[in-house]
Amino acid sequence: MKLSVKLLSGLTLIALVAVAVVGLSHSASAAADGKVYVTNKASKLTTEGTSKPSGRTTASTVYGTYASYASTGTTARDIVADSDTFIVTVIDSDLNTTSTVTDDRGSNHYPLNDDWNSGGKVSDIIGSGFSSAGSKVHVTLADATKPIVGSASDIVLRNANGTVITSGNSSGTGMISVGIVYAGNGTAAPILSLQRNFGTSGSVATGIEIAYPTSAVQYVPVNIKSVVDPAGATVLTLTETGRNTGRFEGEVRIEEHRTTGGQPLANGVSGAAGVTARIPAVSGPVTVTYTDAATSGTATNVKRTATISIDTTVPVASISSPASGSETQNRLPSFAGTVTDNESGLDKSTFLLRIDSTDDATNANLVIPAGANRGAMAYPGTGTVAGLTLLGKTASISLTGYSDGATSIPFTYNESASLPAGVTTVDHIVDFQVQVADLAGNYGYSDSSSTKGNDGTGRHGNQPHNIKIDQVLPTISSVETGKAWDATLATPAEKSNVVDSLVVEFDGNVNADSIQPTDFEVTLSGSGGTFVPAAVTVNKKDVYLDLDSDIPTNNTPTVKLVGTVEDKAGNSTAAGSKKALDKLAPTLTVTLSGGSGTGTDGEAADKLTKDKMTVTVSSDENLQSAPALSVTDLDTALAASSSHGNVASSVAMVAQGGNTWKYTVGKGASADGKRAVTVVASDSAGNSKTVGKTSGTYAADYTLDKSLATPNSTPANSGTTTEAFPYLVTNYESASEKHSVSITSAKLGTADVTGDVVASANNKVFFYQPTEALENKEHTYEVKAKDAAGNTKTTTVKFTKKDRTDYVIALFAGWNAVSIPSDPIDSSIGSALSNTGIKQVIGYDATTPSQPWRIASKVDDGDYTSQTTPGLDNITAGNGYWIESGNFEDQTVALEGPTGPGDPRPPLVSIPTGNGWNFVGAVDQSRVQTQKGSGGAQLQRTQDDGTTAISLTQTLYFSNVNNDRVYIYDTVRSKFLELTTNDPINVGMGMWVHVSPQANGQLPPIVP
Repeated sequence: MKLSVKLLSGLTLIALVAVAVVGLSHSASAAADGKVYVTNKASKLTTEGTSKPSGRTTASTVYGTYASYASTGTTARDIVADSDTFIVTVIDSDLNTTSTVTDDRGSNHYPLNDDWNSGGKVSDIIGSGFSSAGSKVHVTLADATKPIVGSASDIVLRNANGTVITSGNSSGTGMISVGIVYAGNGTAAPILSLQRNFGTSGSVATGIEIAYPTSAVQYVPVNIKSVVDPAGATVLTLTETGRNTGRFEGEVRIEEHRTTGGQPLANGVSGAAGVTARIPAVSGPVTVTYTDAATSGTATNVKRTATISIDTTVPVASISSPASGSETQNRLPSFAGTVTDNESGLDKSTFLLRIDSTDDATNANLVIPAGANRGAMAYPGTGTVAGLTLLGKTASISLTGYSDGATSIPFTYNESASLPAGVTTVDHIVDFQVQVADLAGNYGYSDSSSTKGNDGTGRHGNQPHNIKIDQVLPTISSVETGKAWDATLATPAEKSNVVDSLVVEFDGNVNADSIQPTDFEVTLSGSGGTFVPAAVTVNKKDVYLDLDSDIPTNNTPTVKLVGTVEDKAGNSTAAGSKKALDKLAPTLTVTLSGGSGTGTDGEAADKLTKDKMTVTVSSDENLQSAPALSVTDLDTALAASSSHGNVASSVAMVAQGGNTWKYTVGKGASADGKRAVTVVASDSAGNSKTVGKTSGTYAADYTLDKSLATPNSTPANSGTTTEAFPYLVTNYESASEKHSVSITSAKLGTADVTGDVVASANNKVFFYQPTEALENKEHTYEVKAKDAAGNTKTTTVKFTKKDRTDYVIALFAGWNAVSIPSDPIDSSIGSALSNTGIKQVIGYDATTPSQPWRIASKVDDGDYTSQTTPGLDNITAGNGYWIESGNFEDQTVALEGPTGPGDPRPPLVSIPTGNGWNFVGAVDQSRVQTQKGSGGAQLQRTQDDGTTAISLTQTLYFSNVNNDRVYIYDTVRSKFLELTTNDPINVGMGMWVHVSPQANGQLPPIVP
C-alpha cells in the first residue's frame, strides 16, 4: 500500500492510499502431512490429540448413532441431541495460502501536501505530525476486506525510490517501526502503528507504500462412505476456521437407511460452514477420507482417513429392587439396579432414576411418557428426548467412582421423602423408571416386562416398574354371581355363567395365603339358605368362591367376611359384607318339533322336514322380552350360505305362558340344506344368553329337504338290454339323494313286483330281477318312492329287450392291425377268427423277448396251425393282432358283454408289458362297447358313479406306464400312423407302443 503524506505543523502525516494484490505464496516453506479427525458433536469425543480445541476429549474410538425411522414400537429409539452429527476436521498447513497486498510504485505517489487526514485515516499518538524521531501515528488501511495475517515483521514500508525503510526488516533502513493495532477481520479495516525512528520529513516527501500479507478463508472437500454408500458419494466441503489457520471443519449427519419413503440420500454440501451433509447407514462404520495432495515426503495424493463407529444398541437398565408389582406399607422404599452397555459404554451424566412422587393413585400418567414425542417429529428428525415431560422427581444418586465409557454401573437409592408427596391417606401406585444413554447417544429405559411390548404402556415398549404403597384396610368392592377362575387354560382366565360360583372383588390385591374358605359366608336371597364355600381361588384382588351348589340364575346372594383377610401390603380386616350383582344369564332350553321326518336320529321329526319346523324355548327365570329367534341356511362348510338370519332374523317368539315361547319356521325360498337355529334372550338384570352361533362355523340343528331326487335307472329310459333276466336298478344315491328312501310301489308292466324289490344297506339303491325271461319288445318299469322327509316321486322307465349282436372286426385285403374290446365267448382262434379269407394271424408278447412272436396260419380252408413255440391258440382282449386277409369280408365274433349286479365280480383286464415295443389292443373294461357298431368308436371309460363316462385319449389310456411313441397301422394306405397325446383311442385298434421302465426299474402292466 502506498502512503502520500503532508507536512502539518512541521510533522509528516501518513495517509492511506491504494491496495493491490501482487502475488500469492504458501505460508510454509515446505509441505506438511495433512491430518483428518472426527468428533461427535454431542459427546465432544474426538480422535484428535493435543491440537484439539477446548471442550473436546480425545478418545481412541469415537461412537455415534442415528435416529430411528420408526417413531413408535419396540424398534423406535430416542437419541441424545446431535449424537447423530459429527464434526469432520482436516488440518493441513499446505492448504493455507497468503497474498501480498501492495501498491505499484511509480510516478503517481501522493505529495506531502495531500490532506489524507481529512478522512480520519491517520491519528497522532505521540507528537504532532510525523517529521521528527519519536513521532507515532495510527494508520487505518483502506481495504477492509483484506485483513493482515502473520506478524508485524511481515509488513514492509518503501519510499518512492523502493528503499525499504521498515525497522523490522533485515534489509530495511530502520527509519520506521511498524506494529499491528488491529489485524482486521474482513469487515473492519486493519490498523497499523507507525513510529519514526530518525530522518527528516523530506525523506518521505514523495510518498511511501505498505506491503503486508493477507489470506482468505479456504475450503477443502472430503469423501464420506458407509456400508450402504460404499462409493463415498457424499462429499462434504470443509470450511477453514480462520483466514490463516490451516484448520478446516464441517458437519455430517448419519441417518437410517431406508428402501422406501423418507430414504435419506447421500448428498454433498459445499459452501458456508454449518450446513450439514447427510449419509445413510445401517450400522457402521462410516469412513471419512481426505486426499492429501502434498506431503512432507515425496508421496502425493495420500488418502488420510478417520472412522466413525456406529452403535445403535440401547443400554440395558435393570431394577432389582423393589420388585415391580409388589405392595408395601413403607413410604420410604429403597431402590437398586444396574445399567450396562457393552459397545460404546455408558454416559454417566445422562443417568437418572425417575420416581413418580405425584398424587397419581391409579398410575394414570407414566413417570416417563410413552411414544408420542418421537412420533411428532418429521423424518429425518433428531429423535431426541428434549421434549419429554417427566413426572415426579429425579433421585439424587452419586456415580462418583465411575467414568464415562464404563460397561456396567450399579446404583442404589434410599428414599428420604414420603411417597407420594403431600398425601395423607395412601393407597397409591407409584411408578419409577431408569433412563440412561451410552456414549454413542442411544437412550435406554428400564423395562418391567420382558413379554409385554405394547408401545402405549411404556416408552417404546419399555414399561415402568411400579409398587403399590397401601396403608388402607382391605374392603369388598363388589360381588358378582356366575364368575369362576379357570386355571386349566393355557392362559388362565375368568369364566362366566358358572352356576355354582361367584367372585368377591376387593379394593386391592389380597394375600392368597391369608384366605380360607371358612373366611366367607354366602347367604342366598329369599329362602335359598347359607353356604360356606367348598373352595376358594385367588387371582390378585379377586377371590372366587366355589359353593358346590347351584345358585338360581336370578338370585342375589350376600357375602359376609367371618374370618381375617389380608392384602398384599399387610393390611388386614375381618369385617364387611356385600350383596351380589346378578351376573348369571338365564338358562334357555331350545327344542325342535313338528318336522316331517319319519326316521330316527338325523331323519326324525326334530331333525328333518320338507317344510315346517317348530322351535320352543323355555327359561328358568323371567325375561326382559320374548326371545329373539334367527334361522340361517348353511353351506356345506356349515357357514352361513348368504347371511346370518336369512330365513328368520331376530323374530320375536310367541309367548305360551310359564316362561315358554314358540315359533314355527317355514321352508321359504331356501334351497335344500342344513339350517342353524339361534336364540338370544336377556333376563331382568340384563344378562344376555345366546344359544347357537351368530357367525363363523355353525352347528346344524335341522335339515330342509323339499324334494326327492330323480334316480338314475339301469336300463335307462329309452335304453335297451340284451339280457333275458336283467337287473333293473333304481339308484337314488348316484342322484345325490341325502336321505333314506322307501319304495311304496313297483310294477313291471301290469305286474306288481313291490315285494320283490331289494334295497341296499343305506336304502338308496333298489334292485329288481324278473323271474321270467323278458321277451324281445318294449317293457315299462314304474317305481313309486318316498324319502325320509316325506317327499314322493314316481319314476317310469321304458326299455327294449333285444338279442345281443356279434362284434364286427373290419378287415381289408392284406395286413390288418386289430384287437377286440372283450374276450370272445369262445376264445379259440378257429372259432373267434372263422372267416375263410383269413390266411394268417400274428401276435407279439414283449414279456418273452427271446421269442416274442406268436404265429398261426392255415392252408386253404383248413384249421389254424401254430408256426411258433409258444403257439397262437386263443384270441383274447388286451393283445394286438396282425391278421392277413385274402378278401374284404368282415369277421364277426360273439364277445362277453356287461355284467349285472348278481354276476360274479368281473376281472379287471391288465396288459403285461416288456421293455421296448409292445403290441396291444383297446380294452373296454365295462364291456359296453362289445357289439355290432362298436368298432371304430372312441373308447369310453365309465366313472365311479356308474353312469357318466370319459372319452379316452392316448395319454389317458397309457397313463400308468412310461411310453414315448404309439403307432397304429392304416391298411388302406399301407403305412404306420403315430398317435399323439390327445389322439383318440378307438375300439378295435391294434397299437404298437414303446414302453420303458419307471424310476424304480419296474414295468407295470397297462390298465386301460
